[in-house]
Amino acid sequence: MDRLKFSIRPNLEVKEFKNLVVKFKKNKNFKIKNINWDYYSNPFGKSKFFIAKFNNLVIGMIVCFKQIYINRDKKFIGYRIQDVITDTKMIRILIRNNKNFVLKNKKGIFENLIIKLNNHLKKKSEINLGFANHLAFPYWKRNFWKDLSNFPIFEKKITKEKFFNLKFKKINKFNVKHEKFFLNNLGKKINIFWTSKYLNWRYVKNPRSNYYNYEFFYNKKLIGYTVLKEYLSDKENIGHICQIISIPGFEKDIIFFANNFFFKKKIFKISIWSSNYNLMKKMNFTKNFPENKKIVYFGKLKLNKLNFDINMGFSDIY
Repeated sequence: MDRLKFSIRPNLEVKEFKNLVVKFKKNKNFKIKNINWDYYSNPFGKSKFFIAKFNNLVIGMIVCFKQIYINRDKKFIGYRIQDVITDTKMIRILIRNNKNFVLKNKKGIFENLIIKLNNHLKKKSEINLGFANHLAFPYWKRNFWKDLSNFPIFEKKITKEKFFNLKFKKINKFNVKHEKFFLNNLGKKINIFWTSKYLNWRYVKNPRSNYYNYEFFYNKKLIGYTVLKEYLSDKENIGHICQIISIPGFEKDIIFFANNFFFKKKIFKISIWSSNYNLMKKMNFTKNFPENKKIVYFGKLKLNKLNFDINMGFSDIY
């Protein structure tokens, strides 16, 4: 008898996963080193794989990525949704051959994967985030994921260099000093727990992107650090300010540094995710929250966007 089954595969082998990604995403250049980095070397723990099988054929998968969140009061265990992928070509073939993918709950493959995921997260986590486009969002919303926020993108054209009153130094490798600085400057808002290991994994060892990491000093005292990235395309070049961790009051100077850094590279637009709307307004950033991209939340706590210090580091896109 034909059968649709849903399961959790916590220890999916690298080569097996690569074959599924190549099959689902049709990306023949998906490199093993990228898969190893992305799914298997996260310092917070390995990814979890939620699998949909029709007989012995894998036709769908959700991958969630271990994440630890923190504010000044406590740490929170959680996950970030990394991938939702289905073998649409095979599913169409099976449907044409009268195979039925709707279960007794009258939900299809994607929604039953979400249900399986939710059942796991209820037991194993407190805070979970995902990033959904306009096509996927209704599925998440129907299955108890909350619309937390649009992508909080602020943009600004840059036309000249700005004066700032800080000394700076390039960071080749993050260390315990940066981790302690982050912890000492935490507030009520929830951030990712930026340990030195996680910072290096995310911004130094990342094989997919090149980041520029700098620390800043005022009167010889460390007052912050930032992570910058170039986004280059045929249409437009943008300087991404992926992250700023600083003592309150120094964010403006660090943004001026980013302004100058990208201006020297002939990049004339900067972009940042920020929950500090007052600062963005004072610095003449323009709000550009895309309606077709949502941050979604599932967890034990009643949270909204004001509870988070959301930055580009939350997403693997940046």
